[in-house]
Amino acid sequence: MKASERGVTLVEMMVTVVLLGIVILGAASLLTQVLHQNKLARQRSLATYLAAERIDQLTSLEFNTAADYLHYQLPGEAAAAGPPVTFIAAYGTIPDYPEFRRVITLNYDVPTAGMLQITSEVFWEDMLQGEKSHELNTYVHPRLEQRQ
Repeated sequence: MKASERGVTLVEMMVTVVLLGIVILGAASLLTQVLHQNKLARQRSLATYLAAERIDQLTSLEFNTAADYLHYQLPGEAAAAGPPVTFIAAYGTIPDYPEFRRVITLNYDVPTAGMLQITSEVFWEDMLQGEKSHELNTYVHPRLEQRQ
C-alpha cells in the first residue's frame, strides 16, 4: 500500500474529535455569556426608561410642597410621608413591566431651601447576580417651572 492511500488512524481521529469538542465547549460558554450580558443590557435599558418616565411624570406636574406630596402619587404606589417622602411600586404593579419595582424618593429643601430632589430607582431580579438596580436623580425648583 502506498503512503498516499493510507487513511486516518483511530488515534488521529480521536485527537481531532477531542480538540473539536474543546473548541465547541468554549464557543458554547462564550455564547451563554453573551446572551446573559445581552439580557442584562436590555433590562438596564428598560430600568432607565422606567426611571426617566416617572421623573418626567413628576416634573410635568405643578410643584407641590411637602404637605401636598400625595399629588405626586400614582395608582398602585404605596406612599410614606418620611422625610424623605417615598412612593413604592412593588413587583407586578408597574403596568406592562411586572418584572420591575420602583422607589421614588422626594427630598424637599435639597440641596438648598425651596428645591426638590427627585430620585427614581428601579429594581429587577437577575438569575445570576440577584437583585440589580438603576437610579436617576433630578432637581426641581418652583420658580424655574414654566407657568401657563
